[in-house]
Amino acid sequence: MTDVTIVGAGPAGSTLAIALARQGVRVTLYERSKTPRLKACGEGMLPHGVAALRELIGVPEGPRMRGLRFVAGDVSVEADFPEGFGVVVRRDRFDGWLRDAAASTPNVDLRSGTAYRPLGERLVVGADGRRSMFHRTLGAVPSFPRRVGLSTHFAGIEGLGDRVEVFFHPDGELYLAPTGGGEALVSALFYQSAFRRDGIVYLLNAIPELRARASHIEQTTPLLACAPLGLRVPRIVGEGVLLIGDAAGAPDPITGDGIAMAVVSVKPAAEAILSGDFQAYERIRLDMGRNADRLGRLLLKIPRANGRTARMLLRRRALVPTLLDVAVGRRAMNARTVLRAMCSR
Repeated sequence: MTDVTIVGAGPAGSTLAIALARQGVRVTLYERSKTPRLKACGEGMLPHGVAALRELIGVPEGPRMRGLRFVAGDVSVEADFPEGFGVVVRRDRFDGWLRDAAASTPNVDLRSGTAYRPLGERLVVGADGRRSMFHRTLGAVPSFPRRVGLSTHFAGIEGLGDRVEVFFHPDGELYLAPTGGGEALVSALFYQSAFRRDGIVYLLNAIPELRARASHIEQTTPLLACAPLGLRVPRIVGEGVLLIGDAAGAPDPITGDGIAMAVVSVKPAAEAILSGDFQAYERIRLDMGRNADRLGRLLLKIPRANGRTARMLLRRRALVPTLLDVAVGRRAMNARTVLRAMCSR
């Protein structure tokens, strides 16, 4: 008899399956797709997510990032993570690595290419992403403002280093991150009203620094889109159902916290399942989501501001390190945090 059924073998589902199985819980892990596939995703995991994953499974192969670089017009600010390192891994490779780890773990029955159908299980974990089938009963609300994301990969972009680069533009942001072997993720986020299908190519040509660095590039993966970005889920525990990962709410990708939050949520979720104290998990996970939402709302003010204001914000020496502290879970996102950063020079 299966003790727990998990729907979705992405970062949250596969990792939770391993954590539970190692505690003697028998897990059936359903995954609709037969093989791992690319997804519209930032593909980066912040240091607190890397640390949580390393404790349970290990760290996947991929470029290690020491921090971020923010660019607004002619202003560029670099900041190191306060501790540890981030990792960038293409989602098809990352999900494949996780599935293999889950499949080789005793007590895990991985059913790839199999859609889940309710069978009266005692407990079902929804780890099936932003469009979770369980939102029909637990509810979900798209975040505001409405945003659209595009992502693909290119070979030949010059100047890739050990920082994820974020270029602010009036309608959103463009992210650049090495994925290994001379390939880079390029992801563009737009406000829905300003979305354009050629957005990535447009920004690579419109931003002077990128135009110079991308003069001889080759697209290596299809262009993927995701909308709406950001999702709020008011209830993540119901009768016989627990949500985790993006199914439990997704912060705006500007925070970079999606994968890390999914992995960090695994430990409290596993403890709740083993103890039966589901409300404790719900409190922890909702607090994580609220902190990320507050950070996202602040960051979204930068691209929406005019160029002069964006440059002024980035010139605040303490702002970017403070935001990194929030992103990696070292401090809470609140008015005191922001005021302290803005008043520092």
